[in-house]
Amino acid sequence: MYIDGNWIPIFAIGVGLIITVTAILSDTISKTRLKIEQIRADALVRAEEVRARNQLELEKLMRQEQGMPSSATTGAVSDTQNSEEYSRQSARVRE
Repeated sequence: MYIDGNWIPIFAIGVGLIITVTAILSDTISKTRLKIEQIRADALVRAEEVRARNQLELEKLMRQEQGMPSSATTGAVSDTQNSEEYSRQSARVRE
């Protein structure tokens, strides 16, 4: 099959367009995947925060039922919450 010399630039433009569209699509897909992973990580962090908060509340209630004064546990709870907040912030900085 003979290709006329007039078709060569058209083929070159077509190939160039295919390469450009492929590059744009792959960039968009990778950015979208990164956003999805960030959303999942944030959701996991929030879920862990809720679990930790619930656990602390349960421990506080159990101590109150056992007769321990609330003021004795307040310091431990706030220290634990400060430690958790610091670790969460450190984790987000690393991301």
